[in-house]
Amino acid sequence: MRDILGYEGKRCVVVGAATGMGEACARTLAEMGAEVIALDIAPITAPVKQTIEVDLSNPASIEAAAEQIPGDIPSLFVCAGVPGPPGFDNLQTMVVNFVGVRHCIEVLLPRVPKGGAVSLISSVAGIGYKKNLEKWKELMAIGSFEQSRAWCEANPELASGYLGSKQALNVYTQMRASELISREIRLNALLPSPTDTPMLPVFHNQAGGKETLEQFFLAPIGRNATPEEMADPLIFLNSDAARFVSGHLLIVDYGYCGEVDVGVREGLL
Repeated sequence: MRDILGYEGKRCVVVGAATGMGEACARTLAEMGAEVIALDIAPITAPVKQTIEVDLSNPASIEAAAEQIPGDIPSLFVCAGVPGPPGFDNLQTMVVNFVGVRHCIEVLLPRVPKGGAVSLISSVAGIGYKKNLEKWKELMAIGSFEQSRAWCEANPELASGYLGSKQALNVYTQMRASELISREIRLNALLPSPTDTPMLPVFHNQAGGKETLEQFFLAPIGRNATPEEMADPLIFLNSDAARFVSGHLLIVDYGYCGEVDVGVREGLL
């Protein structure tokens, strides 16, 4: 039988592999026979070939981590991110979730060969990016880590922490995917709805309680997703089966955004 996913023996780099969706992604890839190299600032327990410490708020740390990865990177998954207050203020959240994620991808892209794929985790929280598209294009045009950080600091109304970081990732995914076509490298993003990861209690607190978050954002099926239910579609995006899929924002929410789009439920984003 043909292996339509094509991960057996493939080198896969997973950034943000210590917990949640990234941990589930790294673990599943290893079970599929991939050669997994996992990066995170926290300890990694998944059964991977190599672990590397990285701090996405620090460009030097990102560059040092990249030097420890051997050879080409046919498949890159960037799953890292922070939820925002109280552990991280809005600027810190923007720096880790967008500036650091983008810098990590850009540092590693020269190692992604023709036919390779990159996927990142954004969120349905960033689904309203089109309302701010022209302004986000200003940030996309800035190349350096420090200049990008300065732009975020100067535009707090847009670079507003978690929501702003996810809007920025959605814009980056689509714009950068277009630029990578000439190299035949695919770039896609997964947009999860609320998922049972270590971040979820922080989102409950930010929303004023678990009941408030679930009132407006719980998936129509009546429960949150598991990390594996997000990791599997992410793995699909980088697979051979998705070889003609690029620049796509894959919403994985059991129909939540669809209900909002047709007016079945109220949309807040």
